[in-house]
Amino acid sequence: MEELAEGALKGALRVLGLVVRSLIWLTLEFCFEKIAWYVGWPVCRLVTLDRLPRENITERDHASSLTNFTVSMAGLASLIALGIIIAKLVGPD
Repeated sequence: MEELAEGALKGALRVLGLVVRSLIWLTLEFCFEKIAWYVGWPVCRLVTLDRLPRENITERDHASSLTNFTVSMAGLASLIALGIIIAKLVGPD
């Protein structure tokens, strides 16, 4: 009887672990694909003097994989840099 309860508990924990990992993946995917694109697009436009990316900010789905990746990485790097700058300005208390 104890083995049956232990097996059921392990099964429930596995399902819960799968759900948590899926939610974490979806959150990271959303942050990288959506938020990083909308932050990276104006950064790339500023750096390339309004030449790249050629797609509008709302046309992320029409952009190539390389463009999506590059713009999202620029956005992610910008967010990290902004976080570092704010941390340095605030400083330790």
